[in-house]
Amino acid sequence: MRIFVITLALLAAASAQTHSPQPAHRSPAAPPNQKSIVFWDMSRSSVVFLLKHVPQTNPLRLAQLRQAYIDLQCSKSDLREQAFPGGTNLLCTLPAASTFPNEATPTAAGSKTILFIANYRHEGAGQSVIDNWSGAIMLPFLYHALVAAPRAHTFLFADVEGEAGAKALFDSFSRLQRNNILGVVALDCLGLGPVQYYLSPFDSFNTPGRDWLIHQLQQAAIFQHLDTPPSAIPGGWFKIDVTREFRYHSIPSVLLDSVTWKDRNLPGSVRDVYASINPDAYYRTFSRLATYAVVLDNPWPSPTGELPPSPSPRRR
Repeated sequence: MRIFVITLALLAAASAQTHSPQPAHRSPAAPPNQKSIVFWDMSRSSVVFLLKHVPQTNPLRLAQLRQAYIDLQCSKSDLREQAFPGGTNLLCTLPAASTFPNEATPTAAGSKTILFIANYRHEGAGQSVIDNWSGAIMLPFLYHALVAAPRAHTFLFADVEGEAGAKALFDSFSRLQRNNILGVVALDCLGLGPVQYYLSPFDSFNTPGRDWLIHQLQQAAIFQHLDTPPSAIPGGWFKIDVTREFRYHSIPSVLLDSVTWKDRNLPGSVRDVYASINPDAYYRTFSRLATYAVVLDNPWPSPTGELPPSPSPRRR
């Protein structure tokens, strides 16, 4: 598979401003007959700038996330707030393309939804940049990365206010919309080091599509010539599970984080500050997640050759 990374420079200012894109980069090892991965890149300085300026109240976090989406080209028609008792979610939708030159590619009428989700609520005694501004601000970056090319499926980027916000989002979906969710990718505590994954936080209901989510994560690593992210069970730092309601309804979900054993006491502590983040690791995570999102949209065949089935409405 060819990887086209279109570099888009952003001024490190409160309002991001775009410059002319640089020529696309290609993976030199990709055979010429393979599919292509295309996404907008961002400069390291822009990513770090938006990461390090961490609002300390939830209303300010919501406002800064909204501005980031707007600056990164999420139109007002695709960006909306979702109020619920106790808070507000922020949702940005990247609709599936209506037509493709290749008839084998799903059109909007036959597309599914891929959900990227993160908690933006301030947690703990520190700046709450690890837990979980790092995940929340990553979502606008990923939205912007994906607008570089038409997408086969609809992407929903959801910055939710705590676990209650995630439940409110789930409850807002009709049964048909829930059945149309291809997978849920939760981002939490990024930038401490390389990304890792966990499929079944604690009380998960086993679902057929979970292995498919990891198969695509492995393929994304192969295309970037990187090691496959390891599986790691989250420790006591993991208090807000935004995938819970989705997993209870058998919707394939995966948690991506960067908290190793040595860093287990950082999230939510007084040391949860920007100085604890590894900016290089965070920037590499952006590239890895953008590649993963594109692969989920245009997947490498699974071992069965099929997409995961629609989830059963049965609840555990």
